[in-house]
Amino acid sequence: MTNDTERSALRELFLDAAAVEFAAELSNTKPVAVSLRFQRQMHALLTNPQRWATRRVRPLWKKCVQTAAALLLVCSLSLGALMAVSPAVRAAVINWVTEWYETHILYRYSGEQISGELPKYEITDLPEGYVETERIEMPEYFCVTYKNEEGQWLRFAYSYMQQGSALDILTEGVEVRDITVNGFDSQIFLSLDPKNDNTLTWIDPSANLQFTVDAFLDESAILHIAESVALKESTK
Repeated sequence: MTNDTERSALRELFLDAAAVEFAAELSNTKPVAVSLRFQRQMHALLTNPQRWATRRVRPLWKKCVQTAAALLLVCSLSLGALMAVSPAVRAAVINWVTEWYETHILYRYSGEQISGELPKYEITDLPEGYVETERIEMPEYFCVTYKNEEGQWLRFAYSYMQQGSALDILTEGVEVRDITVNGFDSQIFLSLDPKNDNTLTWIDPSANLQFTVDAFLDESAILHIAESVALKESTK
């Protein structure tokens, strides 16, 4: 029996044993409610498993130290004075916080759950040759994927900023730059490896939404796409 055959046989044996041991759990057909963040993480995992795994292989002590440092920095700032003077600063502090880690940036949201239909935004100037291949529409999250003839994808997504939701973007092996998209402060993540995609994200505080554009395109092309994003129809 070859090594591949042995592994296959063992795999089937373990699966059969697990099916017997967890028969009661597997027979439960009730739908499982999962968070928006979990759904987005699974979508990222299926899109690029290696990148997803690399982002999470971090020593626990580093994460703890970095979190403590971030909390210390936040506590040292005079946020109380800023919030009292500037409503814009107050809204930003209440709605989201940006956490910098060694390998990624985490945008963490807070605030009450948002009810009502998610506004409809679209790319009004899609690059030539791209066609829609996938669309995900949920109450708090929207994502559409396009592909060209070479198989390169372009993804546009946005979601409500509310309690329990978060967005993290890989910073390892990328250059992070601050830019502006239609007047909104934004960040673009340019990969140092031309084989990887680039990401642009921006936040619209008035709409309480965060947008992202991921594509295998250069900075100017992605910025042009982001600036072409427009509201298709308002929520009723």
